[in-house]
Amino acid sequence: MLPDYQAHTVFLSEWLSGECPTLYQNLELVFKEHGVDYKILANTNDIWCRDYMPIQTDEKRFVSYKYYPNYLQPIHKRRYITNAKKVGNVDFLQQAETVELDLVLDGGNVVKCGNKIVMTEKVFVENKEMSHNEVQRLLEEAFRCEIIFLPWDEQEIYGHSDGIIHYLGDNRVLMTNYGDFDKSFDQDFLQILEKHFDVKTLKYNVEKADENSWAYINYLQVGNLVLVPQLDIPEDDQALQQIAEAMPQCKVVGVPALEAVRKGGALNCISWNIKL
Repeated sequence: MLPDYQAHTVFLSEWLSGECPTLYQNLELVFKEHGVDYKILANTNDIWCRDYMPIQTDEKRFVSYKYYPNYLQPIHKRRYITNAKKVGNVDFLQQAETVELDLVLDGGNVVKCGNKIVMTEKVFVENKEMSHNEVQRLLEEAFRCEIIFLPWDEQEIYGHSDGIIHYLGDNRVLMTNYGDFDKSFDQDFLQILEKHFDVKTLKYNVEKADENSWAYINYLQVGNLVLVPQLDIPEDDQALQQIAEAMPQCKVVGVPALEAVRKGGALNCISWNIKL
């Protein structure tokens, strides 16, 4: 399973410069300063390209899927559904092996963790015409690895695992401060994850955690560069410090990201990082 630290190219939706102009400008500056190759995806219908673009499993292999999430099924929201097969500026995919996964899925619900993938159980809800065993079988065949399922907190309508954890390498994962919002789910997540990984949890020394502090876990890593959302709250510096301590081999940089966070996602959500 190709890890983020082997990715060297970042794609962004053509929508991002219009929807989040300050964030886009800041990302451009950081990418140029650190020599990161970035490109723009054409023919997209929203900024969240992580959710609809194919998932890279190795240098020449991608897994595509049906992007038709239940939160975009109301008629007035369907215009935001991107057909990944019509996205432009990805000619290199023609030379790659692309596996077609016959399941409804969001890329944000796929966190690659070494030789495993972590997802929430929302994938079962999105494919309720199939048994859980069949869904799991199709996932494992497509991704060629073990799938670890976390319970879905239905208060979080997207059900994305990339809002819960990020892989650090060496069988370690970093988990968001879920316990500040729901201690029951926090304990459920830990109980499952600790069977497979060494788990480190983000913690903040504040009187009350900000409702957006979940977003730090949704950082973007490309190679050894890690871009952490900054939210203009007291937790900003604490998040940067903890992520830097967890990834001492990386350059950790803060990027103001409230424009995206207020729309429901952060830096991992608005990017598609791959190895060409």
